[in-house]
Amino acid sequence: MCRLLAAVGLNPRGGWLTDIFKAFVESSRRDDYLARLTGGRSLSHDDGWGIAGVGAAGPEYAVLYHRSLLPIFHTHSRAELELIVERLRRYDKIYFIAHARKAGRREPYGEEFVHPFKYEFGKSVAWFAHNGGVDKKSLGKVLNVNHLSRVDSDIAGLFIVDKLSKCTGEIGECVADAYEELTRYVPEGGALNTLLLLLSESGPRLYVSYFYKETAREVDRLYRDYYKVFSLESDDYIAVSSSTLLNYYNTGNVRELEEGLYELSEKGLRKLSTLGG
Repeated sequence: MCRLLAAVGLNPRGGWLTDIFKAFVESSRRDDYLARLTGGRSLSHDDGWGIAGVGAAGPEYAVLYHRSLLPIFHTHSRAELELIVERLRRYDKIYFIAHARKAGRREPYGEEFVHPFKYEFGKSVAWFAHNGGVDKKSLGKVLNVNHLSRVDSDIAGLFIVDKLSKCTGEIGECVADAYEELTRYVPEGGALNTLLLLLSESGPRLYVSYFYKETAREVDRLYRDYYKVFSLESDDYIAVSSSTLLNYYNTGNVRELEEGLYELSEKGLRKLSTLGG
């Protein structure tokens, strides 16, 4: 159970960057959706945080990547995040994904299990963050990896990258095909809310998925509210976030997304497929 944030920043020097990260920190510190879902047992996403970004510096691109086991609302994390924000302001345009983790009891714990996960394939690099759940035992068999030593999200990301490494067509179509196949491994009550940042010689691409597989349990409505995803747009940025962030961030142009796979770019959100349809 985690909180997600992704954005393409057209004006990184604007005040929105500080404001949206403040809201992300607060949404991770106090998540009323999580509290309702767990009957008050959990309130915070306090098992680590991470960010991956790509900044445009003229015709070139620079990579930023950081993960920490501390809660994102910890004093040290806030200081690190301030440094990261100041770094992001140096670029002409930015692409980034951020994640605050709430680790499940059945999943490994430690800094290496904090999102986003990084994968290199061919001449490309990918970062992947996930909120939800997949059948990692079955995926581990498909990929021939040990599911006991990895979190389910890492294996899900590895599955997507494995498909992309064999892509011979347009990258967006290959991403859509990989995600469509991955939805088969989402159990009832699980979700495939993800962020995928790719960087190749042709530049960065950013994808967002929103998919929830309903359950017959009475808590289905609570899960449905918890997993909702929203887009936020202005002249300075286009962003996508988990539901909780909107409790702490005031902005005008907000809409709830339909389930599916989207590409996030400076032109806005483009829906690539309706997952599980």
